[in-house]
Amino acid sequence: MKQRVLVWDEPVEIDVYQKSKTVWIATGSYKGKHHEVKRSTPGAAAKGWADAARYHSN
Repeated sequence: MKQRVLVWDEPVEIDVYQKSKTVWIATGSYKGKHHEVKRSTPGAAAKGWADAARYHSN
């Protein structure tokens, strides 16, 4: 599913999908860098992706 997250107040569209019963993956690119984050819920995966994009864009 597509999900919109904010990175530095900029909306970014990412893909969030379920890999297994307890693993959700958020994947997408921000400023030319690809990020992929695995978490236990779709919301946690999206938040983790946004945090990773913020961290790596500094």
